[in-house]
Amino acid sequence: MPNYSASMLVVKDIYKTFGNVEALKGLSFEVKKGSIYGLLGPNASGKTTTIRIILSIIYPDKGNIEMDFEKIGYMPEERGLYPKMQIDELIYFFGSLRGMKKEIVESQMNFWLERLELLDRKKDKIETLSKGLKQRLHLLISIFHDPQFLILDEPFTGLDPIAVKELRELFSELKDSGKTVLLSTHWMEQAEQLCDYVCLIKEGEKIYSGSLEELKEKHMRNDIYIETKGLVDFKQIPKITDIQSKGKGFIIRTEMTPGDFIKSLTKTTEVVEFRLVYPSLEEIFIKEVEGE
Repeated sequence: MPNYSASMLVVKDIYKTFGNVEALKGLSFEVKKGSIYGLLGPNASGKTTTIRIILSIIYPDKGNIEMDFEKIGYMPEERGLYPKMQIDELIYFFGSLRGMKKEIVESQMNFWLERLELLDRKKDKIETLSKGLKQRLHLLISIFHDPQFLILDEPFTGLDPIAVKELRELFSELKDSGKTVLLSTHWMEQAEQLCDYVCLIKEGEKIYSGSLEELKEKHMRNDIYIETKGLVDFKQIPKITDIQSKGKGFIIRTEMTPGDFIKSLTKTTEVVEFRLVYPSLEEIFIKEVEGE
């Protein structure tokens, strides 16, 4: 398991105004080393402004940022590649911008082209690549200089489900290799599968930051999924407030503790499956953002 005790990035009380628009209003969060951290919010919530401040593209009006890394990789939301260039030419170009030696660029390029299944396209022009392959190339350019910290700004935009799955697996591999990842997205399903920690922001303000697991526990309801053998007369079981059919079983909402509920249930039928149902991150996000 990664050691999450040390911080890679600490954002402290950041404010940023553009004209009359308050883009960030005292935003604070902390990214642990070796984690995937989700910066989550609706469009125009301040995610990209935060990233640009971390990258020193723009500066905050107030607040500060502490960093514990030497090299950073960045995969921007607004992506631009040189369509007439060959893939290897583009990689050499970015390597030279980073001051990398040619032999190191060559080694890293071949490693990542093979891992991303682009090696046989090495001499192809970028304009011939599909959107999914271009995304892989963007990722390669973000990581082939071996950064400790990687920022991914809306990496799943416009991709089909297969390409999304492939990228998600690659991000998990990067984490397993020791990288720290800051993932900015409004795709809650992908964030839920990837992130260890999250910061939910709305209109430039933090509404939650911390462990994803703790956030889900905070929003836990007494919802229980059950499958049984034969029919169940739920009228015999007290304190049930809602019943929904789900697959081969039911989702039950009850005022009882799960332990008391299973005791009551086993008196009436044989239980095949019994598990707690956690709310999805999308449900939590909507509830938190809408302030319900």
